[in-house]
Amino acid sequence: MYIKYWNLTSSPFLNVDDPQFLYPSEQLLEGIARLYYLIDQERIAGMLTGGYGVGKTFLLSCLIKRTEKRKIPLIRVDAVPRGALPLARLILAELGIAAPGPAATLADALMALQQHVMANRSGLERHILLVDEAHYLTDDEGLYLLHFLCNLRFQTPQGPKPLFTLILAGIPELARAVQSYESLHRRIQLVWNLSPLTEAQTTEYIQHHMRASGGDIWSFSIEALHAIHRYSRGIPRSINNLCDTALMLGYAARVPAITPDIADQAARDTDLFPSGATVASAPAAGRHDAPPPTPTAPLIPSPKSPLAPGF
Repeated sequence: MYIKYWNLTSSPFLNVDDPQFLYPSEQLLEGIARLYYLIDQERIAGMLTGGYGVGKTFLLSCLIKRTEKRKIPLIRVDAVPRGALPLARLILAELGIAAPGPAATLADALMALQQHVMANRSGLERHILLVDEAHYLTDDEGLYLLHFLCNLRFQTPQGPKPLFTLILAGIPELARAVQSYESLHRRIQLVWNLSPLTEAQTTEYIQHHMRASGGDIWSFSIEALHAIHRYSRGIPRSINNLCDTALMLGYAARVPAITPDIADQAARDTDLFPSGATVASAPAAGRHDAPPPTPTAPLIPSPKSPLAPGF
């Protein structure tokens, strides 16, 4: 809707894993490098944690891209609540382990997997197993399954090696659950946590996305950029939602750049405006002496408004 108005070649703020929009923050690149080390050096397990929307799934996609040249078999799965048995069945299928029917219990699935490994010890190859949303596997069965997978070995001319390099990704509760399960915790060699972006990084992130889609990096005013950071708390998924909505509102109002008032309304429209707050886009203390502006009316014009054509 707004692409032509803002002189863009594509929508810059979709919540998709598009390498075109990779914002190379230090923590993202460092996380990719560290988790790749586990894969490259054939280590057993690592863990990626962070709150919802900070970019864990995007990091995993970048990690997969980096490992493609290695041609290591990959299993990537999103865990589901109480999903230990479905995950075990998926692994059996990916390894080509034939069975008369789906395993009825987790114990059946694990026994089938163990028997397959023991019968083909020298004919197997290492797999990368990426489990996103792994916090759904923090019940007793899920944690035991992860522990079990870490213990599987196959034989090579250089000696036994782990069948899987296991990368778990999830919210911080995952790390706490793993810490409480000592036998699994001791097998996790590396833990990397993704934090929300700082205010400066939020500005760079938004401008990078605008540049990557052919737009003007100053389509968002400095004050609007500050407001978007405060509303989003530096969480990329929320930044995307706010900016996409703000560009639509700015197109509707035919403004030359996104203003703090538009950022305020975008926050209301995306349910990120703090309850009971006035206008969070007002300058922070010490930044300006002017008093906070009064909240404005919605910016989407009515059908009779001269701004309405094209909306």
